[in-house]
Amino acid sequence: MTGWSKSVPSLRDLQYAFAGAVNHGDRGAIAPFVVANGLDPAQRLAIYANNIRENGLATLEAGFPVLLRLAGRDWFRQTGIGYLRRHPSPSGNLHYLGARLPEYLEAELADGPYAYFADVARLEWAYQEVLVAAEPSVFDLAALAAVPAARQLDLVLELSPASRLVGSVWPLLAIWRANQPGDDSHGTVSLDAGACRLLVIRRDNHVELRALPPGEFALLHAITGAMNIVDAAAAALVADPDFELVAALPRLVRLGALTGFHLRQSNLSSRSIAS
Repeated sequence: MTGWSKSVPSLRDLQYAFAGAVNHGDRGAIAPFVVANGLDPAQRLAIYANNIRENGLATLEAGFPVLLRLAGRDWFRQTGIGYLRRHPSPSGNLHYLGARLPEYLEAELADGPYAYFADVARLEWAYQEVLVAAEPSVFDLAALAAVPAARQLDLVLELSPASRLVGSVWPLLAIWRANQPGDDSHGTVSLDAGACRLLVIRRDNHVELRALPPGEFALLHAITGAMNIVDAAAAALVADPDFELVAALPRLVRLGALTGFHLRQSNLSSRSIAS
């Protein structure tokens, strides 16, 4: 370890050494500084490592119940241990522990029969993010109506902070529904049932999963990339030649997916007024 002093290690060095011991089993650096007090230092460190591992696995199980039910506890634990070694918690807030699980599974299961697990995890993580996202605003329609005609091409719509978009080549919504507690249809979903485009959104203090038509999904996806309304509508038309912006916008506002707007390269903005 760079900068390590064998006689008087810094607190930072000790913390890194302790993290290496409990997360990766590298106990050589920290063991000399562990007070035995009747218990071998390696055993004492193993207790910490076991507690961290079990707390991490319990957090993953709570955050990814559909994946747990699909895969079974043995597979989930084995995979979770590998994930936690690769991506230990970066903070004391365990809520964010599963943030990188979808990409981890994508790499681990690519081209195999369980490749769809990565998208299941992606959907479940979106659900977790939406649960704790900031409270959305209410779209200020009066401010939108007041935008001068000359500036309307600069409109950039804003997606609710309490929403996420999840697209997949697999039928995620059917998989989700078939693996909820009390559902007896577990295991009956055909992976060939088709693609899925979902809006995960928190409304009225609960999270909803809404299947979107291709045009609306493309529009919202473009909005997340800060496209102006013209370019976003063009992207929607590519996805669905029958897409109608004038019909989609009121529906998405009522749904709560759109909560505000701003004008590109302008100081004028309208971030929604809280209800």
